[in-house]
Amino acid sequence: MSTGQEQTFIDEVYRKARLLEYDKREAELVLRNRKLLARRKTVTSSGIAIITAVFAFMIRLGYIDQALCVALSLLLIAAGLLLEKLDWSWSPEKDR
Repeated sequence: MSTGQEQTFIDEVYRKARLLEYDKREAELVLRNRKLLARRKTVTSSGIAIITAVFAFMIRLGYIDQALCVALSLLLIAAGLLLEKLDWSWSPEKDR
Protein backbone atom coordinates (compact mmCIF):
# COMPACT_ATOMS: atom_id res chain seq x y z
CA MET A 1 0.00 0.00 0.00
CA SER A 2 1.20 3.48 -0.72
CA THR A 3 1.24 6.21 1.88
CA GLY A 4 -1.84 7.89 0.39
CA GLN A 5 -3.85 4.69 0.54
CA GLU A 6 -2.70 4.04 4.11
CA GLN A 7 -3.74 7.52 5.16
CA THR A 8 -7.13 7.08 3.46
CA PHE A 9 -7.59 3.76 5.24
CA ILE A 10 -6.66 5.26 8.63
CA ASP A 11 -8.99 8.22 8.05
CA GLU A 12 -11.83 5.82 7.24
CA VAL A 13 -11.14 3.78 10.40
CA TYR A 14 -11.23 6.94 12.54
CA ARG A 15 -14.41 8.09 10.83
CA LYS A 16 -16.10 4.79 11.60
CA ALA A 17 -14.85 4.91 15.21
CA ARG A 18 -16.31 8.41 15.64
CA LEU A 19 -19.58 7.23 14.13
CA LEU A 20 -19.74 4.25 16.51
CA GLU A 21 -19.00 6.54 19.47
CA TYR A 22 -21.78 8.89 18.37
CA ASP A 23 -24.20 5.95 18.05
CA LYS A 24 -23.23 4.79 21.54
CA ARG A 25 -23.88 8.25 23.04
CA GLU A 26 -27.24 8.46 21.25
CA ALA A 27 -28.24 5.01 22.55
CA GLU A 28 -27.33 6.07 26.10
CA LEU A 29 -29.39 9.23 25.68
CA VAL A 30 -32.39 7.24 24.44
CA LEU A 31 -32.12 4.87 27.40
CA ARG A 32 -31.90 7.78 29.86
CA ASN A 33 -34.94 9.45 28.27
CA ARG A 34 -36.93 6.20 28.44
CA LYS A 35 -36.14 5.87 32.14
CA LEU A 36 -37.10 9.49 32.74
CA LEU A 37 -40.40 9.08 30.91
CA ALA A 38 -41.18 5.84 32.75
CA ARG A 39 -40.48 7.53 36.10
CA ARG A 40 -42.65 10.51 35.12
CA LYS A 41 -45.47 8.19 34.07
CA THR A 42 -45.24 6.28 37.36
CA VAL A 43 -45.26 9.46 39.45
CA THR A 44 -48.20 10.89 37.49
CA SER A 45 -50.21 7.67 37.76
CA SER A 46 -49.48 7.37 41.47
CA GLY A 47 -50.44 10.99 42.09
CA ILE A 48 -53.72 10.59 40.24
CA ALA A 49 -54.52 7.37 42.11
CA ILE A 50 -53.79 8.94 45.51
CA ILE A 51 -55.80 12.09 44.80
CA THR A 52 -58.70 9.99 43.50
CA ALA A 53 -58.64 7.83 46.64
CA VAL A 54 -58.58 10.91 48.90
CA PHE A 55 -61.51 12.51 47.08
CA ALA A 56 -63.46 9.24 47.11
CA PHE A 57 -62.89 9.00 50.86
CA MET A 58 -64.00 12.62 51.36
CA ILE A 59 -67.15 12.02 49.28
CA ARG A 60 -67.86 8.88 51.29
CA LEU A 61 -67.60 10.83 54.55
CA GLY A 62 -69.88 13.56 53.16
CA TYR A 63 -67.36 16.39 53.06
CA ILE A 64 -67.92 16.96 49.32
CA ASP A 65 -71.31 17.03 47.60
CA GLN A 66 -71.45 14.49 44.75
CA ALA A 67 -73.12 16.88 42.28
CA LEU A 68 -70.45 19.49 42.88
CA CYS A 69 -67.77 16.82 42.48
CA VAL A 70 -69.19 15.70 39.12
CA ALA A 71 -69.41 19.28 37.86
CA LEU A 72 -65.84 20.05 38.93
CA SER A 73 -64.61 16.80 37.40
CA LEU A 74 -66.16 17.64 34.03
CA LEU A 75 -64.68 21.13 34.19
CA LEU A 76 -61.23 19.76 35.01
CA ILE A 77 -61.45 17.19 32.20
CA ALA A 78 -62.37 19.93 29.71
CA ALA A 79 -59.53 22.13 30.97
CA GLY A 80 -57.08 19.23 30.70
CA LEU A 81 -58.11 18.48 27.15
CA LEU A 82 -57.79 22.13 26.22
CA LEU A 83 -54.33 22.40 27.77
CA GLU A 84 -53.22 19.23 26.02
CA LYS A 85 -54.39 20.57 22.67
CA LEU A 86 -52.69 23.95 23.24
CA ASP A 87 -49.49 22.23 24.35
CA TRP A 88 -49.38 20.26 21.11
CA SER A 89 -49.93 23.35 18.99
CA TRP A 90 -47.12 25.23 20.79
CA SER A 91 -44.65 22.35 20.46
CA PRO A 92 -41.28 23.51 19.06
CA GLU A 93 -41.02 20.25 17.12
CA LYS A 94 -43.90 21.30 14.85
CA ASP A 95 -42.14 24.57 14.00
CA ARG A 96 -39.20 22.71 12.47
